[in-house]
Amino acid sequence: MELDGLILAGGRSARMGGNHKGELIYRKHTFVERILKEFEKEADNIWLSYGTEKKREYPGCRIVMDICPDCGPIGGLHAGLCACRSDGLMAAACDMPLLEIELFRYLHRQMEQKQRETGTFFQGAVPVTNGRMHPLAAIYRKDMKEILEEQIRKENYRMTDALKRADILYADVTDQKEFERMLRNVNTASEYEALVWAEEKREEQRAGWKR
Repeated sequence: MELDGLILAGGRSARMGGNHKGELIYRKHTFVERILKEFEKEADNIWLSYGTEKKREYPGCRIVMDICPDCGPIGGLHAGLCACRSDGLMAAACDMPLLEIELFRYLHRQMEQKQRETGTFFQGAVPVTNGRMHPLAAIYRKDMKEILEEQIRKENYRMTDALKRADILYADVTDQKEFERMLRNVNTASEYEALVWAEEKREEQRAGWKR
Protein backbone atom coordinates (compact mmCIF):
# COMPACT_ATOMS: atom_id res chain seq x y z
CA MET A 1 0.00 0.00 0.00
CA GLU A 2 1.41 3.37 -1.04
CA LEU A 3 0.95 6.23 1.40
CA ASP A 4 0.92 10.03 1.31
CA GLY A 5 1.86 12.09 4.37
CA LEU A 6 -0.40 14.61 6.11
CA ILE A 7 0.76 17.11 8.74
CA LEU A 8 -2.16 18.52 10.73
CA ALA A 9 -1.31 22.13 11.60
CA GLY A 10 -4.68 23.87 11.66
CA GLY A 11 -5.05 24.28 15.42
CA ARG A 12 -5.31 27.69 17.05
CA SER A 13 -2.55 26.98 19.59
CA ALA A 14 -4.59 28.70 22.29
CA ARG A 15 -2.69 26.97 25.11
CA MET A 16 0.62 27.97 23.56
CA GLY A 17 0.03 31.67 24.11
CA GLY A 18 -0.90 32.25 20.47
CA ASN A 19 2.39 30.86 19.12
CA HIS A 20 1.66 28.39 16.34
CA LYS A 21 2.81 24.98 17.53
CA GLY A 22 4.07 23.97 14.10
CA GLU A 23 6.55 26.87 14.14
CA LEU A 24 8.11 26.03 17.52
CA ILE A 25 11.80 25.12 17.34
CA TYR A 26 13.29 21.84 18.51
CA ARG A 27 16.85 20.84 17.64
CA LYS A 28 17.16 23.83 15.30
CA HIS A 29 14.11 22.92 13.20
CA THR A 30 10.41 23.75 13.47
CA PHE A 31 8.04 20.99 14.52
CA VAL A 32 6.61 20.90 10.99
CA GLU A 33 10.08 20.61 9.45
CA ARG A 34 10.91 17.66 11.68
CA ILE A 35 7.79 15.71 10.68
CA LEU A 36 8.21 16.69 7.04
CA LYS A 37 11.76 15.31 7.06
CA GLU A 38 10.47 11.98 8.38
CA PHE A 39 7.64 11.73 5.85
CA GLU A 40 10.06 12.43 2.99
CA LYS A 41 11.61 9.03 3.71
CA GLU A 42 8.45 7.22 2.55
CA ALA A 43 5.82 9.49 0.97
CA ASP A 44 5.83 10.84 -2.59
CA ASN A 45 3.14 13.39 -1.71
CA ILE A 46 3.10 15.35 1.54
CA TRP A 47 0.22 17.60 2.54
CA LEU A 48 0.12 20.36 5.14
CA SER A 49 -3.33 21.02 6.60
CA TYR A 50 -3.85 24.59 7.81
CA GLY A 51 -7.58 24.57 8.49
CA THR A 52 -8.93 27.90 7.27
CA GLU A 53 -5.91 30.20 7.75
CA LYS A 54 -2.88 29.61 5.55
CA LYS A 55 0.45 30.07 7.30
CA ARG A 56 4.06 29.34 6.37
CA GLU A 57 4.83 27.30 3.26
CA TYR A 58 7.44 24.54 3.18
CA PRO A 59 9.32 23.21 0.12
CA GLY A 60 8.09 19.76 -0.87
CA CYS A 61 4.79 20.21 0.94
CA ARG A 62 1.42 20.99 -0.63
CA ILE A 63 -1.01 23.04 1.45
CA VAL A 64 -4.55 21.75 1.84
CA MET A 65 -7.34 23.81 3.43
CA ASP A 66 -10.43 22.47 5.20
CA ILE A 67 -13.38 21.67 2.98
CA CYS A 68 -15.61 21.72 6.06
CA PRO A 69 -14.23 24.50 8.30
CA ASP A 70 -14.29 24.79 12.08
CA CYS A 71 -14.54 21.05 12.72
CA GLY A 72 -11.21 20.57 14.45
CA PRO A 73 -8.77 17.78 13.51
CA ILE A 74 -11.47 15.69 11.83
CA GLY A 75 -11.84 18.48 9.24
CA GLY A 76 -8.13 18.53 8.48
CA LEU A 77 -7.96 14.76 8.20
CA HIS A 78 -11.00 14.75 5.89
CA ALA A 79 -9.41 17.39 3.62
CA GLY A 80 -6.16 15.44 3.55
CA LEU A 81 -7.89 12.21 2.57
CA CYS A 82 -9.76 14.03 -0.20
CA ALA A 83 -6.46 15.38 -1.57
CA CYS A 84 -4.57 12.10 -1.07
CA ARG A 85 -3.11 10.62 -4.28
CA SER A 86 -2.14 7.24 -2.82
CA ASP A 87 -4.04 4.33 -1.26
CA GLY A 88 -3.97 6.09 2.09
CA LEU A 89 -1.96 8.45 4.24
CA MET A 90 0.15 8.78 7.32
CA ALA A 91 -1.36 11.48 9.54
CA ALA A 92 0.68 13.40 12.11
CA ALA A 93 -0.33 16.28 14.36
CA CYS A 94 2.22 19.10 14.27
CA ASP A 95 2.45 19.12 18.08
CA MET A 96 4.27 15.76 18.06
CA PRO A 97 7.85 16.76 17.12
CA LEU A 98 9.39 13.46 18.21
CA LEU A 99 7.52 11.38 15.64
CA GLU A 100 9.73 9.28 13.38
CA ILE A 101 8.92 7.31 10.25
CA GLU A 102 9.63 4.02 12.07
CA LEU A 103 6.32 4.31 13.92
CA PHE A 104 4.40 4.54 10.65
CA ARG A 105 6.42 1.71 9.12
CA TYR A 106 5.49 -0.42 12.12
CA LEU A 107 1.80 0.46 11.83
CA HIS A 108 1.87 -0.32 8.12
CA ARG A 109 3.48 -3.72 8.72
CA GLN A 110 0.98 -4.55 11.46
CA MET A 111 -1.93 -3.49 9.27
CA GLU A 112 -0.89 -5.71 6.36
CA GLN A 113 0.08 -8.65 8.56
CA LYS A 114 -3.22 -8.66 10.46
CA GLN A 115 -5.12 -8.34 7.20
CA ARG A 116 -3.41 -11.47 5.87
CA GLU A 117 -4.07 -13.34 9.11
CA THR A 118 -7.71 -12.33 9.62
CA GLY A 119 -8.94 -11.36 6.16
CA THR A 120 -10.12 -8.02 7.58
CA PHE A 121 -9.68 -5.02 5.29
CA PHE A 122 -8.58 -2.44 7.84
CA GLN A 123 -9.37 1.21 7.12
CA GLY A 124 -6.72 2.43 9.49
CA ALA A 125 -4.07 1.64 12.09
CA VAL A 126 -3.96 3.64 15.32
CA PRO A 127 -1.29 3.32 18.04
CA VAL A 128 -2.31 2.92 21.68
CA THR A 129 -0.29 3.61 24.84
CA ASN A 130 -1.58 2.73 28.31
CA GLY A 131 -5.12 2.52 26.98
CA ARG A 132 -4.95 5.90 25.22
CA MET A 133 -5.53 6.05 21.47
CA HIS A 134 -3.48 8.39 19.26
CA PRO A 135 -5.68 8.96 16.18
CA LEU A 136 -3.56 11.91 15.03
CA ALA A 137 -0.42 9.80 14.65
CA ALA A 138 -1.94 7.05 12.55
CA ILE A 139 -2.48 5.55 9.10
CA TYR A 140 -5.81 5.80 7.25
CA ARG A 141 -6.95 4.38 3.94
CA LYS A 142 -8.45 6.83 1.49
CA ASP A 143 -11.99 5.42 1.86
CA MET A 144 -12.01 6.55 5.51
CA LYS A 145 -13.04 9.97 4.20
CA GLU A 146 -16.62 8.75 3.68
CA ILE A 147 -17.01 7.99 7.38
CA LEU A 148 -15.51 11.36 8.30
CA GLU A 149 -17.87 13.14 5.89
CA GLU A 150 -20.87 11.52 7.55
CA GLN A 151 -19.59 12.44 11.01
CA ILE A 152 -19.14 16.05 9.90
CA ARG A 153 -22.63 16.19 8.36
CA LYS A 154 -24.02 15.06 11.72
CA GLU A 155 -21.90 17.76 13.43
CA ASN A 156 -20.16 15.08 15.47
CA TYR A 157 -16.49 16.06 15.32
CA ARG A 158 -15.13 13.45 17.72
CA MET A 159 -12.51 11.29 16.06
CA THR A 160 -13.12 8.49 18.56
CA ASP A 161 -16.74 8.20 17.37
CA ALA A 162 -15.62 8.05 13.75
CA LEU A 163 -13.14 5.28 14.56
CA LYS A 164 -15.90 3.20 16.16
CA ARG A 165 -17.64 3.04 12.78
CA ALA A 166 -14.58 1.81 10.89
CA ASP A 167 -12.45 -1.34 10.86
CA ILE A 168 -9.42 0.00 12.70
CA LEU A 169 -6.38 -1.92 13.83
CA TYR A 170 -5.35 -0.73 17.29
CA ALA A 171 -1.64 -1.35 17.80
CA ASP A 172 -0.66 -1.36 21.47
CA VAL A 173 2.89 0.00 21.73
CA THR A 174 2.86 0.56 25.50
CA ASP A 175 5.94 -1.58 26.08
CA GLN A 176 7.88 -0.09 23.16
CA LYS A 177 9.57 2.88 24.80
CA GLU A 178 10.79 4.56 21.62
CA PHE A 179 7.27 4.61 20.19
CA GLU A 180 5.89 5.91 23.48
CA ARG A 181 8.43 8.75 23.33
CA MET A 182 7.48 9.57 19.74
CA LEU A 183 3.82 9.96 20.72
CA ARG A 184 4.53 12.77 23.18
CA ASN A 185 2.32 15.84 22.63
CA VAL A 186 3.47 19.42 23.21
CA ASN A 187 0.33 21.46 23.83
CA THR A 188 1.34 24.13 26.34
CA ALA A 189 4.22 26.52 26.94
CA SER A 190 5.27 24.52 30.03
CA GLU A 191 5.34 21.27 28.00
CA TYR A 192 7.47 22.98 25.38
CA GLU A 193 9.86 24.28 28.04
CA ALA A 194 10.12 20.76 29.48
CA LEU A 195 10.93 19.35 26.03
CA VAL A 196 13.68 21.93 25.44
CA TRP A 197 15.06 21.46 28.96
CA ALA A 198 15.25 17.67 28.45
CA GLU A 199 17.12 18.21 25.18
CA GLU A 200 19.60 20.57 26.88
CA LYS A 201 20.26 17.93 29.53
CA ARG A 202 20.86 15.29 26.86
CA GLU A 203 23.34 17.60 25.12
CA GLU A 204 25.17 18.16 28.41
CA GLN A 205 25.41 14.40 28.92
CA ARG A 206 26.73 13.86 25.41
CA ALA A 207 29.35 16.60 25.95
CA GLY A 208 30.40 14.91 29.19
CA TRP A 209 30.83 11.55 27.48
CA LYS A 210 33.08 13.10 24.84
CA ARG A 211 35.48 14.59 27.38
